[in-house]
Amino acid sequence: MLVGVAALVAVLTTLLAVARAHEEHVPGERKARRQQKHDHDHDPPTSWPTNRFFKSAGAIALPGRGLSLTWSPDGGRIAVGGHFRDKVTRLRYDTRIADVDAGRLVKSFACHWYWAVSSAWVESPYYGQLLADGGGDHAVKVWNPNGPGSTTCHPGQFLPADGALQQLGQIDGWIMSLAFSPDRRWLAGASRDRTVRIWQASPGRTAWRVVDLWYDAGAGNFLSVDWSPDGRALVTGDRRGRVEVWDVDPERDRWSDATITAFARLSYEKQASWFQQQPTLVTRTPRWSDGGHGVIWNARWSPDGTRVAATGDDGTVSVYDAATGTVLQRAAPGPASFHGLSWHPTGQVLAAGGADKRIYLFAPASGSVIDTLTGHDDVVTAVAWSPDGATLASTAGGPLLILKFADVSEGPDQAVRLWRWR
Repeated sequence: MLVGVAALVAVLTTLLAVARAHEEHVPGERKARRQQKHDHDHDPPTSWPTNRFFKSAGAIALPGRGLSLTWSPDGGRIAVGGHFRDKVTRLRYDTRIADVDAGRLVKSFACHWYWAVSSAWVESPYYGQLLADGGGDHAVKVWNPNGPGSTTCHPGQFLPADGALQQLGQIDGWIMSLAFSPDRRWLAGASRDRTVRIWQASPGRTAWRVVDLWYDAGAGNFLSVDWSPDGRALVTGDRRGRVEVWDVDPERDRWSDATITAFARLSYEKQASWFQQQPTLVTRTPRWSDGGHGVIWNARWSPDGTRVAATGDDGTVSVYDAATGTVLQRAAPGPASFHGLSWHPTGQVLAAGGADKRIYLFAPASGSVIDTLTGHDDVVTAVAWSPDGATLASTAGGPLLILKFADVSEGPDQAVRLWRWR
């Protein structure tokens, strides 16, 4: 069901009013929630609504563990990355494409050497539709999502006949997060090699090369990256529990052509020493930094550009003033950790996936929980609102990085679930 923006705003206004009225009747319980210890075993307070404003709109079966989600620009399809294995052929397929209306997978793009844990899908003014996915094999692959897809899988294959366009390799770590800039000219990637890379995603002599990069040993690993709506800044989350905003203008800040060419010739084994030798090229000071959290799995910019939100394994969902880093809200509703995170297009609701198998919907202005969605059977790894805001997609493949699942493709919850307004 398509919902117009005006209708969505009206629904959200009503929803938030109901939530505020409910909070006013239980002030003591709200205070208690803030003080409770984070524990996998305790249940959310019974006063919180469950599936009150949203209902299940079906599920799309997956041949394994879903770990990332991104919608097509027109909202008709979803790309889901993960750790998949076809039950009949036993072949691996890393990114699957689902037709939302049909409720089924329609094609696959193969084949990273290891899991696909990040993806981004845009309508490029230069190349048409682009789908980028990042894997545990230290590579980014850029596909034509309208291509035929893969019918075979040999580790490392990248076939133009399948829809393969560009492979971006020589990265010394998993690519944990990908984001195209709002003007579609640049692609940012957060990596476990403690770098944020920016590739040129537009035609020219340095097309598809790294044109800027910063390295931060203090990050542990960069796990999340997202552009501001004006394309002049990035927000990152890292393994050391930091949320940071960085001022970035790729056109102004890009390296010289000579440096871009020199870096492109480096193998991944030599990059760490190159970083040490070129501190002025790879060092950047953030606009602001907020630390002291557990692992920050996701950091996302609000649609209006005024706020950023972040989630991690300290059990909090934080909302910041994007300009100053001032904490506007910090909700700690219950689960030991949060994973997936997505702003509604109106900016009035935040969806966060919990380790307790629930999806929490917050009012970012107050930090209030306005709904919880149940139905998953594992850690909710990724959530994503459709471009029109009418549908929330979610997948529960478990934690992104955990050794005991390194060779496990099956899990208790092998599906993309869809949720729509009641």
